[in-house]
Amino acid sequence: MPTETFVQVDGAWTRLLTDGPADAPVVVLVHDGAWGASADVTWGAMLPFVASGHRVVAPDMLGFGGTAKIVQLDSSPYEFRIRHLFALLDELGIDEKVHFVGNSFGGSLVLQATTRPEWAARMASATSISGTGGPWRSAKAQAELGRYDGTEADMRRLVAVLVDDFPGKDEQVRERVRWAAVPGHYASMVAPHTPVPDALRRERPVSNYPADLKGTGVPTLLITGEHDDLVEPGWMDHLTDVEPAIHTAWLPTMHSPNISHPEQTWAVLELFLHEGIATP
Repeated sequence: MPTETFVQVDGAWTRLLTDGPADAPVVVLVHDGAWGASADVTWGAMLPFVASGHRVVAPDMLGFGGTAKIVQLDSSPYEFRIRHLFALLDELGIDEKVHFVGNSFGGSLVLQATTRPEWAARMASATSISGTGGPWRSAKAQAELGRYDGTEADMRRLVAVLVDDFPGKDEQVRERVRWAAVPGHYASMVAPHTPVPDALRRERPVSNYPADLKGTGVPTLLITGEHDDLVEPGWMDHLTDVEPAIHTAWLPTMHSPNISHPEQTWAVLELFLHEGIATP
């Protein structure tokens, strides 16, 4: 069973789950960014498989779960959370290279981390499950994931676009409702999208992504669901066109197979972590 821990990271209380042998290679699991997400919501079913041979660190990101409801509005939604993750590793005394695995927004965060040399130097590998790195989200994703009215019925709508039917779907809905009700989570989710007057509007610096994936030196795996309509078809091609060394794999699932098909997802991930290859 994973252990729940709270630590202070740069003054921010941070909740994390840990499991697995203390002397094994470290895998950091980064949860999705949908309403009510947390380490256990996204990774609870898959975590035991990963922990069978790895030391698992699965934190709640800033703004989510039991971690401080802090958002930084003058940078990308990825950057301040990436800094927080590496600061957490420092707090835990983990100085070796670690494997990062993220789902959806968490996967995008992991890919973005590979593009900065100071972060890439600490990464043994990067795996993104259905996270594009930012672009190529579908119109359905924009329409369905950007809103939540606070009810269990509406959370059921959200979960239905994330995962296939599976025995734990009702529990997934209930747990997301529970975490979404934590004070500060709703405000953390909507704050970056608050309209500002035209006179105060500023353009963000132009991103070099995905061009800056080229030559990162971080072994990278992309996993996509064949029935995932929250991302544009062929999104992985945009990344492999830039860096042909990136591995890719397909699963016959929707957006979050780590939730609905943990054993099947682990079979693909385990092969990559142990042998540096991926199944088609």
